[in-house]
Amino acid sequence: MQCDVIGLSSMGGWTMGVTTDESPGPGASDLQVEGATARPVASSTETYEQWQKLLADVFLHQHLGPTVFFVDDSELGRLNPGEDSARNLSAAVRSRLRLTAGRSMFNPLLIAYRRWQRGPKVEPPPVLPVIVISVLAATRMRSDKAARSTNYYLRLAQTILPDGTDSELEALRRDLEERGAFLQVVDMWVGLHHWIEGQQGAVGTSTIPEVPHPSRIGYPLSQALVRLSDRASLTRLFQALDVSPGDSPAPETLLRALDIWAEDGRNRLSEAFMGALADSQMRSLLGSVVAAHARAWDGSVVTSEGKQSIAVKLGIDLDTWQTRWLFPVPKGGPRTLVLAGQGESQGVSLSAVEGREYYADHSAPAVTFSRVHSGFQLRGGEFAAVFPPSGVVFFSPDPQTGAWSSVPGMVPYEEHVIAVISQHAVDFRRLLEEAAAEGWRRVPQRRSFLIEGYELFQRVRFFDGQALRDVLSRLPGLRTIGAVSEVVPRAKLVHGLPVASSISAHHYLSGGAPDLLLPFGREHRIATVSLDGRRDRVPANGFPLPIRRFVDETGRHVVQADGQELVFTTVSEGPDPAPPAGTGVLGWTSSGQMSESNQADAAVMGALVPGITATGTVLGLRGRDESWLLHEDGHGEKVAEPPPPRFLSSIDIEFYSPVFEIGAASTARWLAQRRGRLWRLTEIGPASPKHYEVEIDLLDAWKRACADANGARLWKMRLQIAGDAA
Repeated sequence: MQCDVIGLSSMGGWTMGVTTDESPGPGASDLQVEGATARPVASSTETYEQWQKLLADVFLHQHLGPTVFFVDDSELGRLNPGEDSARNLSAAVRSRLRLTAGRSMFNPLLIAYRRWQRGPKVEPPPVLPVIVISVLAATRMRSDKAARSTNYYLRLAQTILPDGTDSELEALRRDLEERGAFLQVVDMWVGLHHWIEGQQGAVGTSTIPEVPHPSRIGYPLSQALVRLSDRASLTRLFQALDVSPGDSPAPETLLRALDIWAEDGRNRLSEAFMGALADSQMRSLLGSVVAAHARAWDGSVVTSEGKQSIAVKLGIDLDTWQTRWLFPVPKGGPRTLVLAGQGESQGVSLSAVEGREYYADHSAPAVTFSRVHSGFQLRGGEFAAVFPPSGVVFFSPDPQTGAWSSVPGMVPYEEHVIAVISQHAVDFRRLLEEAAAEGWRRVPQRRSFLIEGYELFQRVRFFDGQALRDVLSRLPGLRTIGAVSEVVPRAKLVHGLPVASSISAHHYLSGGAPDLLLPFGREHRIATVSLDGRRDRVPANGFPLPIRRFVDETGRHVVQADGQELVFTTVSEGPDPAPPAGTGVLGWTSSGQMSESNQADAAVMGALVPGITATGTVLGLRGRDESWLLHEDGHGEKVAEPPPPRFLSSIDIEFYSPVFEIGAASTARWLAQRRGRLWRLTEIGPASPKHYEVEIDLLDAWKRACADANGARLWKMRLQIAGDAA
């Protein structure tokens, strides 16, 4: 008789344990299966029929998403509180077994199951207590003096017969494993899977594998591998992989992505899950289970409590010296929302604003060291806003706010503002000195801390992946706090010059082919990549590979990387040369008023005006103590900062425009703006103007610079000492 055996690995084998530190947080008791709104709790469940009804209500009610029969001792205690639920369940199951019948011990249950199969099958198959007790045994697999962690059948015998003697347990184990009694349980698992699938999504999507490996015990193991917290984490992985709801990458692709994704400490999963991922004999089963979860995914990212997650961002504005929390509006999310922190009576009111990606917030919590460093959650009925613990925060420009907002990790080549917890600031400065492009600078926080307990650096760019990797290898503490690129679990095409994006996501203008971003974790590796049949080995280090250098002709191109096939097409022009719908032509009247023009065929588009002005436009920073235009003859022209546009007051959201327009005559050479004792000089005229910051009597110094050669030399020396502040 063939037996299912899970081999021991070099690290002591695969173990499955219940860890107290992974118990669901406050509110997690509201949900077991994604999509549920509440779960029944029985006051006392003793008979087989009572357990069948309770388990059907818990797992097989109407909901969307995956249906997972995960039950450990703590979960079972919640379902049937106040008593020894595991003993009650085992007694209920034993009442339907003939333990002395050997391989036929499940025949009484099998008779009822066959009768159900011949009927209309409206209700779930009458085997749920047996299904759940087999999963409970799987969650109890661990190494001790009684058994190896690999002996599932002994755990099942102990679960069915909790007070059995050693000889009774060994006899029951032999009947289950060697004499084939468990094959009848396998038949029940297969029937349950087909019944769930036959409901066409009404009770969720089955995660029971069609053909598990190991072939028998793989059924209960498949449900014991993925805890509630794991299911929540996997929704973030599916989002990172850009999985389409109802579809799934191949199990092998998902496993490779998990290897990379789980390297980030923020993406660690349960001990059982990570153990299966590392075990050569369990990986195949885990891959099929994760693929089932991917197919059942509805596109929502959820918390461990089953609430749809809103990924809170931290916004920072260096001009106004302000920070704020940003709450993105989830796809299909509500127009209004009220969330509250644990133990807080006052909630945060969120309201969506037309055309804005963020909610307008009222009474949002303050940005404090503890909330940035330790993270926080705000919970509502169906949603939870989450900001993760962050020892380092990367900020990128945010067109919605006109300032900076946090992103999951460093993006190569792009400019960042970076906040680093003070205890790692010295090491981070070494990283910047050795691996970042020139031009970065520390942001002084002399007057007040923008983020208390954090050092700020701006104008940070990384161009050299090898240099970054070398420095991080010597400074492992920076890896620990996340001072690395965002983890890329799956190869993807990025950047490029896309065309016809409304009808295709894979067409690019000739000469603007996309870059290839290879799967990248925390460790350096070499990947094999082929482009149109040409193979090469390249580093996978989080920096995109510019494949446009190797694309000469228009047409279809195929990239293969890490078992994935990516296809894109280059074209010489877009499919429709006509102006896009909704565009028009603007013109100006003789009085200088702008209006819509119908002269689209005119050779020259412009305006007929009474005279020619000699002024240009310069952008000044708001919030300065005073602003001046410095003219070539030495005199200064004071500029008043205008009030914000009136239409902003009608928008129910805090919006700040950091700049205002200044009309500058052709004689203007510098824009000078003061905040405190520091003057900021901006050159007027060049396409790439220089910027300087000086602490001098600026207006007098400029007057002297225009008066004689000695004053001009002194002015030049002062600017050289200040250095370009851009």
